[in-house]
Amino acid sequence: MPVLVSGAATTAAASAVATGAFQYNRANYLFDAGLRFSRYTSGYNFAMAQATQYRQDLRDLTALTVTKMDTYHVIGVIFFVLNFQLIMAGRLGVHGPSPPGYIMGLYWVNVTSALMFLCVLIWFTLHASARATAGSAHMLTRSVRLPIPTPKQLDKARRTGNTYEKQRMTDVFRVPFVVPAPKEAAPEDHADPAKKVAPAGSTRRMPKWYQDEQKELHAGKGAHRNAVPEHFELYRGLQQEWAVHDCYSRIGILYFFSHWMTSVSLYSQCHCFGELRGIWPAWSVTMIFTTAHWCLLKLDIQEESESRFLAMLPIEHMLPFTPLLTVLAMSLDYSVLRPNDGWIAVIYIISWTAYAIHFLWALRLFELAMPHAQADPPEVPGKPWTPGEWWLPRAFTQTVYIVAPPKQLEPGNTCLQQEMKASKGTKGVNVPQKKSRETAPMLYPWKLFRGAILTNICLWIFIMFGRVFDQVHGERQLLKQEGRVMRWPSHMQPWMTPWTRNGTRNEYAHTGGSDRRLMEHLELLREEKVPNVAERLAASLGSLAEALEGLDDSETPGASSVPASNLPVAYGEDLLSKLSDEGHGAMVTLAKEVSMSLAAKIPGNFVFEGLENLGEVLGASYGPQGLMVAMKTGAVAHCRDLPVSGRWPCQQVAELLPSPAPLRAACAVRLPGGYLRAAVTFEAEDGVLLLHAGADGKWKPVGEVSLPHHSHHRFSFDREGAELLISSQHGALKWRLTDM
Repeated sequence: MPVLVSGAATTAAASAVATGAFQYNRANYLFDAGLRFSRYTSGYNFAMAQATQYRQDLRDLTALTVTKMDTYHVIGVIFFVLNFQLIMAGRLGVHGPSPPGYIMGLYWVNVTSALMFLCVLIWFTLHASARATAGSAHMLTRSVRLPIPTPKQLDKARRTGNTYEKQRMTDVFRVPFVVPAPKEAAPEDHADPAKKVAPAGSTRRMPKWYQDEQKELHAGKGAHRNAVPEHFELYRGLQQEWAVHDCYSRIGILYFFSHWMTSVSLYSQCHCFGELRGIWPAWSVTMIFTTAHWCLLKLDIQEESESRFLAMLPIEHMLPFTPLLTVLAMSLDYSVLRPNDGWIAVIYIISWTAYAIHFLWALRLFELAMPHAQADPPEVPGKPWTPGEWWLPRAFTQTVYIVAPPKQLEPGNTCLQQEMKASKGTKGVNVPQKKSRETAPMLYPWKLFRGAILTNICLWIFIMFGRVFDQVHGERQLLKQEGRVMRWPSHMQPWMTPWTRNGTRNEYAHTGGSDRRLMEHLELLREEKVPNVAERLAASLGSLAEALEGLDDSETPGASSVPASNLPVAYGEDLLSKLSDEGHGAMVTLAKEVSMSLAAKIPGNFVFEGLENLGEVLGASYGPQGLMVAMKTGAVAHCRDLPVSGRWPCQQVAELLPSPAPLRAACAVRLPGGYLRAAVTFEAEDGVLLLHAGADGKWKPVGEVSLPHHSHHRFSFDREGAELLISSQHGALKWRLTDM
């Protein structure tokens, strides 16, 4: 009987223990199931927050490029206008003589090359900004999305109460404290993922549901847990397509400013010397721009030791000082020094030194901009970083400020999405990590930029060839001569007109408004009737007659064909007399009492003898010793007394009139004492130059005056050569020469 009681008690005790163990383990299972689902949802919440951070990473990387390109674009547009101001609004040679040819060659190559690099960099900024924005939008809409779990994944993550029945019997009836619980792994054991730590005791001590969860979370064969985030890899592959545009747009900024600052210095020199006549302002402004230019090159160009042969020459340290060479040459060119071959040679040597430096700088620009492969540089906070597979110029790696995504995470950072991928593949499903696509180096922007640099090199070769040609054949000999005043050693007075407008009313017009006004005046002239034209001609000649009324009649030589009371005056096309190209003419006399009208008589025709080979007659003046005739070739002939029997013998006197440009009007007179005086004007001029010749017959300039109207004037001296009479369709003028 006691045995039966003892067995019943044992059975009851065992049943109570089993029931308690069952309830205890089931409560643990349900508790773990709740924690499992909470952990699952919390993991996705963290992953979505990190994905939001990844999306912001892409926006930040893209904004770095777009912001730079917008800044470059604004700078480019502003200086586009300023560069055209140098070319158009500030054009040289408008308000004074054009500068020397050597400095104009340097100026125009620099200012046009600056415009070329400016256009290239603006186009690069447009492409880089648009491509970066498009690449970011592509990744944000396709690759970097929030990791939201699907309903199937949520169903798989949850656990129902009846799943407890699928557990092992040992887990269902595990007696607490009799069967020890599994030990937690030490924190240092998780530091090395490759190190496998076996739990203390048999794995059967761990509940089955716990082992299943561990396998799903940490025993997968998917992506590597510590791999770099996929969006970095993908973005790095895309960024290569616009990073090179970004790089060369920044280099284009430097190349533009280098040429622009040189051109501004040269323009300031031309303005100060040619128009302001200020030597000290020219030197001071040149020093300012030279210093700024040197600082820019020193700041941007950081050449490494593997550079090529031109790096051995400090061209970038010499180039900013070339304007100092040109201002020295201009100081000599415009100085009070007497021109001679020695000083001219010094000026040309200085200018050729500047040309040589600029040509070497053009070659150096090519070398600096050439891309090179490089190893992955170390990442330094606050500095740009680019991967080694990108081909970029070494000299500008620290100044282009391009930041690419890293290839590895910083210590302590973890990618939750990579952790989630690592938990997959428990049933043989492999989820590989996405990598950036393998592409060849992006060299297309370099090819375009290389074309601009080669164009710059060809420009320097061409302009240096032109300088050699001008020095051998003479300055500006391929064009019409633009004036008469030689500015040693290399330039002359401006106002050169094209052939198509030569000899027209708008010959000197350089603006549209002036052309329109002159053309309107021409139309009015065409509409006038012949009587109106004749009336205006009579009024003009009447003014000339009034100017001649005061002359002494007693000094007029008498002749059968010229009354003693009459005075011969000028000869030319726009008076009633004409000296033709063939040497024929007519004598014109003016009655002394005539005031506003004319009484013209033609006592007889005559033919000049001795002028057959001297060219076209431009003007003549009659004096006490006869008629002085000026020819278009510059020859001056003296026809003594008056024509006899229709013939007037003439003989050339003195040297040819100096004519750097074709003569438009001229006349001469013999002064008392045998000296000669002449007045000339040239095709592209609106002034009268007075010349004097002594006994040696060499002409020297003694005075100059500007005429009030742009028209075809005719000249004649009075009998003593003391006054110059000027006639045109606008009336008559008189220039007193008593003080000359």
